[in-house]
Amino acid sequence: MLCGLRRTDAAILTEVEKREIRGYSEAILSAASFGTIPLFSVPVLAAGMNLPSLLVYRFGFGCLFMLAILLFNGHHLHIRWGDALRLSFMALLYAASAVCLITGYSYMPSGIATTLLFSYPVWTALLMLVFFHQKLTWQTAVAIVLAFSGVFFLSGIGQDGSITSAVGLVLELLSGLAYAIYMVTFPRMRVSKMPSLKVNFYVFFMAMLMLLLYGAFTSGGLQPVGTGQNLINLLLLGLLPTTVSNVSLIMALKLVDSTHVAVLGAFEPLTAMLIGIFVFGEPFTVPIVIGFLLIITAVVILVGK
Repeated sequence: MLCGLRRTDAAILTEVEKREIRGYSEAILSAASFGTIPLFSVPVLAAGMNLPSLLVYRFGFGCLFMLAILLFNGHHLHIRWGDALRLSFMALLYAASAVCLITGYSYMPSGIATTLLFSYPVWTALLMLVFFHQKLTWQTAVAIVLAFSGVFFLSGIGQDGSITSAVGLVLELLSGLAYAIYMVTFPRMRVSKMPSLKVNFYVFFMAMLMLLLYGAFTSGGLQPVGTGQNLINLLLLGLLPTTVSNVSLIMALKLVDSTHVAVLGAFEPLTAMLIGIFVFGEPFTVPIVIGFLLIITAVVILVGK
C-alpha cells in the first residue's frame, strides 16, 4: 500500500513538472515572438502609416488568423454579456499598452523602447505583493533584479543619444504597467476558463474597435495599406507578435503564475536586440553581452528553483 502511494505521489509530481515545463516553454515562445514587433512595425511607420492605423491592422489581421483557426476547429463564438464586459476591460488594457509602446518609438530607438517595456515583471511582482499578498521568494526576487539589470545593460540607458525625452520613458513604463495589470488580472477572471484562442480573438477584436474609434478622433480615420511590402509586414505583425505571442501568453498564464511568466518575458528584449544586431547591423557591445548573461542567469534561477 505504501509503495502504491509513493508511486502515485511520484506520478503527481511528474505531472506537475510537465505542467511547469510546458508553461515555461509557452512563456518563452510568447516573449520571443513579441520581441519581433519592431521588425515589422518600424518599416511600416517609416513608410508613413500613422500609429492607430498600424495597430488596427495588427489586431485586425491577428483576428483573421484566430477566426480561421476557430472556425476550422468547429468552435462557436457565442459569449455571455458579462464575459463580453470582462473581455472589453482586457482589450482596453492591451490597447493602452500597445499605444504607449509604439508611441515611444518616436522618442527613442525601438530596441530601447521594447526593453523598457520589460519593466512589467517588476510591476507584476508589486501588484501580486500588494493586492494578492503573494509571498516573494528570494529566488524570484534575485531573478527579477538580475533580469531587470540585464535589460538595463541591453537598453543602452545612460548612453548619449539613447533617450531624447522623458516622455518616451514614461510612455514605456506605462505600457509595462498596463501589460502587468493584464497579466495579473486575467488568471483571476472567469474568462480564463475559456479556450485561449477564443479569448484572444475577442480581446483583439474589441481592441481593434477601440483603436478605430481612437484613430477617427486623432488621425482622421484608417489609412490604406499602401505597398505590398507594407501588407507583408502587417500580416506578419498580426501573426507572430500578435496571434502566436498572445495565445502562448494565455496558455502560459493557465499553467504557471504571473510573476514567473513576467520574468521569462526577458526573452522579449533578447529577441529585439538579436534582431537589431543580425538584421539591422547594430553593434554587439560589451554591455549587450553582460545583459544577455544576466538575463539567462535570471531564467536559469527561476526555472531551476
